[in-house]
Amino acid sequence: MMARREQAEHAGQHELAPARAHSGLVTFLSDKAIQHSAPFAVWLAEWPIAAAAHWQWGGSAVASAFLTLSAVGITGTTWWAGVEHGLKRQRLAMAVGTAACASGWFAGAAIGGATTELAVNSWLMGGPTIALAWAVKRALRTTENKQVTADGAEKGLFAKIGLAKARAGEIKASPNKVVMPVTLDRGQQTHDDAAKAAKGLAGVAGLPENAVRWEKDPEDAGRGQYVFIPEDMLKEPTPWPGPSCPGGSIADAPIPVGIYEDGPVCAIWFNGDEQAGRNAQHYQVMGMTGAGKSQGGRVALVDLMTRRDVVLWLFDPSKGVQTFGPLLPGADWALLSMKECEAGISVLPNVITARANWLGQHGYDQWTKEAGEQQNSPEHTCRSNGTACGCPGMPYVICWFEEVAKLFREGVELAPIAQEARSAGVSLVFSLQRSSHTSMDTDVRANIGGAGVFGTNSATDSGFALSDETMDAGARPEAWKNNKPGYSYWEAAGLNEERFATPTRTYLMDKKVAARAVDAYRALRPADAGPVTAQAAGPAYANRKRYDSAAQAAAEQPVEAATGDADLDADDMALHATDPEYADIPIDIDRQLPPVPAGMDMPLNQPHSGGRDMSREESLQALEDVLNELVDNGQLTFGPKDITPHLPRIGKGSSWVRREFRRLESEGTLSTTDETGVYRINVAQPV
Repeated sequence: MMARREQAEHAGQHELAPARAHSGLVTFLSDKAIQHSAPFAVWLAEWPIAAAAHWQWGGSAVASAFLTLSAVGITGTTWWAGVEHGLKRQRLAMAVGTAACASGWFAGAAIGGATTELAVNSWLMGGPTIALAWAVKRALRTTENKQVTADGAEKGLFAKIGLAKARAGEIKASPNKVVMPVTLDRGQQTHDDAAKAAKGLAGVAGLPENAVRWEKDPEDAGRGQYVFIPEDMLKEPTPWPGPSCPGGSIADAPIPVGIYEDGPVCAIWFNGDEQAGRNAQHYQVMGMTGAGKSQGGRVALVDLMTRRDVVLWLFDPSKGVQTFGPLLPGADWALLSMKECEAGISVLPNVITARANWLGQHGYDQWTKEAGEQQNSPEHTCRSNGTACGCPGMPYVICWFEEVAKLFREGVELAPIAQEARSAGVSLVFSLQRSSHTSMDTDVRANIGGAGVFGTNSATDSGFALSDETMDAGARPEAWKNNKPGYSYWEAAGLNEERFATPTRTYLMDKKVAARAVDAYRALRPADAGPVTAQAAGPAYANRKRYDSAAQAAAEQPVEAATGDADLDADDMALHATDPEYADIPIDIDRQLPPVPAGMDMPLNQPHSGGRDMSREESLQALEDVLNELVDNGQLTFGPKDITPHLPRIGKGSSWVRREFRRLESEGTLSTTDETGVYRINVAQPV
């Protein structure tokens, strides 16, 4: 800094502003401490002073009256002074609002106590937000944002992030949210440019990448706003508040899945609504193991089980009772093995045709709330004379598929079902780790309109479910991986498009809470899927198993589901992820390993020395030797094709190796790359 000033003086120039680039708000405030520290200083000092005032005058009625009048007076004086100085309306409102909040909080804390939960929380959340709003506002003022370099060129804050000539409007602050309107350089900059620059702006502001996002103005391609979220308000999960519409129709209200970071509820629709311009839709719920998608699904399923006109068909060919356990008593049909899933899927084409015919005969273009009720209206009759037919209603059907990748690997055909189901009042939900072309039929994916994306391994994985627009607007589930269970982004018809890139967190609902809720609303659920669906589904549905508890399901669970690798899925297995060299080859974790090289044709789980099983320590040492050899050969990245030939030497199966890789990644020995399934060896740490 001094060197630059000396250079400016020797050159005969007057230094108008520091030339050094600011790396963040903290650096910016430290560079201009006198100008920018006042809001933060007031915030820090206000609490101890209020605590002292309460200690001195807390019980005095005279002091309470005086403090209240003082707060009113300070706010009024701020307004009067702003008007006298000709402040703009937005700036005046911001100043008056700040004065009212600060003086009002002080008076309340001094009278009622600064250590109360309300006083402490409002001070911790509101103070930094208001101070940050003033700091950002100052940072973007033209007279303070300019920096003069040796050649006299001017560079502003927006120039640093690639948006030169963009202009900021008046900043608006609310609790834990700062909104900065921006007018782009028309003809030169677009919404896409602004969205991509959000990451750079987060760096300038000293915030996490996904704490800043761009919200475009849908009516003006040259306008939008940046939204700053200074504090992660989703750190603490919100307990499930109970069913949103018990006894109501699935068409009465959307299904809550959690809360947005700024407080509102995130709720999704399944059925279509012609008046709202919304079609029925399928969903994919995606996220890596440990990211919380199972609990997110549980929240939605329990709420669905409290509605009067929807039935759930639950499919899980891999984990059996593990995922659906407490929800099984609320399912109309639970299919917990590959054999059962195939049987259930085989009847869906007949079910869809029968339901679509019934809807057409009764004058419905799609399933509606009225279709789920007894047909007592002449407008919806199947009789040729136009009188009410009195046919029983037809509940909405949701087919929820867990570990659906296994079905696709086994060649189960779901594309025709996905294409036709929505018009018949049937929605499909596919839950899996990553919906790549090796894990999901692309024709199926093309028919999925909604997505809930939890933490993913890479941006490539996120792009399988989220649109480019949502990711450009700042949605980055890959930044969470599985370190923030329950965090997710939701994109679907019926949601505000401006919130597609807003993080949510699912409600906290353990299995006991879920079981109690399912049991409490048993009487509200339909007894079955209705005569039309039952007849079309045939004996497979008529002879279906009904479970009163998870324990019963576990006892009756087919062997093929119970003996699988219950905590693993091919989409989560980095070792089985697609390597570029084999990008077009489907992955099957159940296939046999390729032939081992000559001289290494011993059983997979046997060591070189002979007939005993290798201990964990011996296998870890062998794995360490393999990684060290890769480093010695100058190979710091590796994929499945590099490890498979060494499995006999390690003496363990691929599932064991995958788990060790995740452990080594958590310890810092390995790190993931942008290429799914490929690891990098961190040579700075011993392998």
